[in-house]
Amino acid sequence: MKRSTFTILFLLASLLSWSQTPSADSLDLPLELDFIPAGGFYLDNVEVELVAPQGKIYYTLDGSKPTSRSKPYQGPIKLDATTVIRAVAINEDKTSLLLGNTYFIDEPDTDFPVISLGISPYLLFDPYQGIFMQGSRAVDSLWQKPGANFWTRREFPLHVEIYESDGRCVYNNMSGFRLFGGMSRLFPQKSLALVARNRYGQKRFDYPIFGKDGPDKFKYLVLRNSGSDFGKSHIRDILMTNLVNDFDLDKQASRPSHVYINGTYWGIFNIREKVNRYFVADHNDVDKDSIDLIEHRLTLKRGSKREYLRFIEFVEQNDLGNQRNYDYIASKMEIENYMDHQIAQIYFDNQDAGGNIKFWRPQTEDGRWRWILFDTDWGFGLHQHDAYKNNSLAFHTEEDGPSWPNPPWSTLLLRKLLDNQDFRQQFVNRFADRLNAAFSEETVMAQYDSLYQMYAPEMPRHLQRWRLSERKWKNHLNRIRTFAAERPTYVRMHMMDKFNTGGQRELHVETTSGGSIVINNNLRIRSDKDFDGIYFENYPIHIRAVPDYGYRFSHWEGITLEDNQRSFELQLRKHQYIFRAVFEPFAHPLLGQVVINEVAPLNKKSGDWIEIYNHTKKRVTLTDWVITDLKNEWTIPQAAIDPNDYLVICRDSSKFFSQFPNAYNVVTGLGFGIHKRKETLALFSRLGAVVDSISYEVPPSDSAFTLSLLLPELDNADPENWAIRFGEGSPNLPNPYFLESTIRSTQTLWLQMGLAATVLVLCVVLLVLRSKGHI
Repeated sequence: MKRSTFTILFLLASLLSWSQTPSADSLDLPLELDFIPAGGFYLDNVEVELVAPQGKIYYTLDGSKPTSRSKPYQGPIKLDATTVIRAVAINEDKTSLLLGNTYFIDEPDTDFPVISLGISPYLLFDPYQGIFMQGSRAVDSLWQKPGANFWTRREFPLHVEIYESDGRCVYNNMSGFRLFGGMSRLFPQKSLALVARNRYGQKRFDYPIFGKDGPDKFKYLVLRNSGSDFGKSHIRDILMTNLVNDFDLDKQASRPSHVYINGTYWGIFNIREKVNRYFVADHNDVDKDSIDLIEHRLTLKRGSKREYLRFIEFVEQNDLGNQRNYDYIASKMEIENYMDHQIAQIYFDNQDAGGNIKFWRPQTEDGRWRWILFDTDWGFGLHQHDAYKNNSLAFHTEEDGPSWPNPPWSTLLLRKLLDNQDFRQQFVNRFADRLNAAFSEETVMAQYDSLYQMYAPEMPRHLQRWRLSERKWKNHLNRIRTFAAERPTYVRMHMMDKFNTGGQRELHVETTSGGSIVINNNLRIRSDKDFDGIYFENYPIHIRAVPDYGYRFSHWEGITLEDNQRSFELQLRKHQYIFRAVFEPFAHPLLGQVVINEVAPLNKKSGDWIEIYNHTKKRVTLTDWVITDLKNEWTIPQAAIDPNDYLVICRDSSKFFSQFPNAYNVVTGLGFGIHKRKETLALFSRLGAVVDSISYEVPPSDSAFTLSLLLPELDNADPENWAIRFGEGSPNLPNPYFLESTIRSTQTLWLQMGLAATVLVLCVVLLVLRSKGHI
């Protein structure tokens, strides 16, 4: 009885499990529809079969949406020119998804990705209703053509395929699109914004179109006609945004592409990110619905204007030359981000930059305003062959400019900040740093040459498509080269006039292997390349020698300092300075014994903090030791660590102790923030030898986390010995490495699966043996 009961129960459970497994027919799945062969690039004519075993197929060849009124499929479709086939399968009960494939027939080879768009030609080109057309309501006598169809803001569905440069189709789906841009809509090639939504079948463009260093999925993508640079260089905006890759700026990634609309070649479009709340979230690890995003003067795009109105009212009504007032404003904005934004726009001579701005803040108690760099194509001599002479510094600090392009409200913040001596000192030196490095002729020409090599083979086809002048294109390329060569000289002259800088001073620095030199906590000079720059007599600069792991700073050559300081302020009294930092191999006695054990980057609740562990049997004094990142350093005040114990260094004491009220041996006031995605931190002894150093690069995350060393005795220079722990962290406590170890997690998972499989096999064997009467 027991044996039969066991067997019956086992069979019932099996039947129940089987009965709950849905068949394909029971699921409400769309009809299958296949294209044979798939879309792609073909050297010759191609025949395409459409296969739908359970439905009747209807298709179009002009890009329009297929319906039951479209042409019915009756046999292979013969193609002798590039064509978008869109199709749908229909039966009495259901339909397939709206599918499409593009067949590129004998198209030129390219190193660019290729994008194919399929959409009703009527929607685009109807003389009265088409959104690429003026239509009947445009005021033709005005150059902006108000009332024209192309000023619509409506969104329309279309079919999108993205092919990589190697021919792979990496995206094929329905999407939404809108016309994009301002006055560039007047050009025959119009910019387009693509958007992924659930109702179109996919809520993100799930492909890292800009490569591994950019986001791996996008809500929006822009196909840009180069804006005001259409018909000119076609690379201005991309060149300028590429020049600020190392700046403290949010800026759009870019990539050139060839676009086809309904099988017709539509020219080169630059793929760009769309600057909106999704862009901010993708680049800053914030919640897209918890930000204030504003453009122009007070056009709200997300969140609230309230904090910005308070901020700008304080600026208007208070003297920022007063240090207390300045410190308050500095607590409400990212100063270095704003400096970099202004410095870039001034150097570019972007004549459309005054009020054409976007800025945002996280909606937190300590959220600070940040500015986004975008739409720079009016720079680098777009409308003027000798624009390199323009005094853009005066333009951006004009007190009473016209309503466009630089009204008083657009220059107010920079004017008021420059009243503060600390800001002015930092602004002048930071600008000088940028002119010496990112905006030097050598750097700009390297970026230009890279873009030219990329675009030059592809441009003739684009120019022919839109009947554009090759001579004009080359003239604008020459303008860019001239601007790169001449601009730094004129900007320095403008700075000398504006800031009473005194004379220009030449600086030549170099370093031996084993370390680097940091200038103004901004520029890092390594041993593989000497540095030549120009600074200003009345604006001292800060110099710091930073040894690499396994080295220490030895001395300076070419300059005499008291106590052989590793870091000093250089008063620029002489016309020229030439010196070198010398480093020597050195293993500190505590190397690998006093270690960075846990790091909490950009933590909203506890603030940033670093935990240091003493793995020795002796008390270690850390007074006057130094913590650094790539650009900043902070000297530890009086502090020590007992044997096998911890020291915690935090940035914000009130935040930290609100989360960890029982924490002990805590030093507060860390002088810089810790980057959440990519950072290098080092711990130096009082005499400048590296005691410990770590680097990390992790995926973006909205959640709080710490990076924890798995075991104190492991090499913390090896990323494999670190784990990401989500949550607030464990200062003053051992790291629970066993919970986060990827290897152990994987081993545990396989062990559990193996045990489950073993139990299942044993049950089956027992059942068989019982059924045969062996047990």
